[in-house]
Amino acid sequence: MNGGKGSDFEFKDGKIIRRDNGEEKNVQTVSSDTESRRMLESFRESRARKTAIRRTAAVCMILAAVIILAAVFVFIFFRINDVTVTGSQKYTEQELYSALKLSKTSNLFLTKTSALEDRLRKAYPSLDEISIKKQLPDKLIITVTDGVGEYYIKMGGQYYSVTSSLKIIEITDEKPDIKVELLSCDISKAVLGEKIEFRTETHYNYLCKLLTDVKEHSISPHINRIDMSEKFDVSLKYDDRFIINIGAAEQTKTKLTLSESIISTLSAEETGIIDATSTEKCSYRKTNEIK
Repeated sequence: MNGGKGSDFEFKDGKIIRRDNGEEKNVQTVSSDTESRRMLESFRESRARKTAIRRTAAVCMILAAVIILAAVFVFIFFRINDVTVTGSQKYTEQELYSALKLSKTSNLFLTKTSALEDRLRKAYPSLDEISIKKQLPDKLIITVTDGVGEYYIKMGGQYYSVTSSLKIIEITDEKPDIKVELLSCDISKAVLGEKIEFRTETHYNYLCKLLTDVKEHSISPHINRIDMSEKFDVSLKYDDRFIINIGAAEQTKTKLTLSESIISTLSAEETGIIDATSTEKCSYRKTNEIK
């Protein structure tokens, strides 16, 4: 019955009775054979449903057991028991291993290499390259390289040691033991362990190209300051003897070659300003005021 709402059917005394809102509307006589068939079909349907439910439950139980066994297998048999850390001349293997914060239950599959790298970089910002590889069944192979400060930048009374890619590896109150000072404009962010950010990506690329050109030129060992505080008025300081003005940092190698040619004609006592802003000619003006 449906509580007097809408139509409902009832089987009684071999009859099918349809009711609407509690009132009998239609009565259909059903033979005993028809009633038996209906009862048999109903029994079969009920048994089929119960069988399907039991099968589904059995499959779910088997899958759950397999998952649990697999989890137990992975957890027990793939614990990290062997870790090698090589490549650093600045930090010991034990120091680097401690920064990984691994426990006795750390699992090879469940431990993310990205998380391990983040821990190393946070503990030791001066690290440059970090490679972490997993080796079954229980080994981690970690290779690192120390960042090398090739330039220093003075900002806010502190000294920033930076790599050739302009990554900051150290911040100190005292001048670091680095020869080349770097001056640059448009710096927007300087964070330990990260590359210096500039207001535009173009400026970063422009500066990196300049540094590469200078580094690859034969004049490089004599350069102790690279001044790009003005984008198109770049200058270099040579052995505290010369200021080389190269203007825009374009065709830098050619300009440095011209400067080197002039310097080779001067005596070791001479100091002055070299104008290498043109790739066609280069000039020298003598002066004792080299800053």
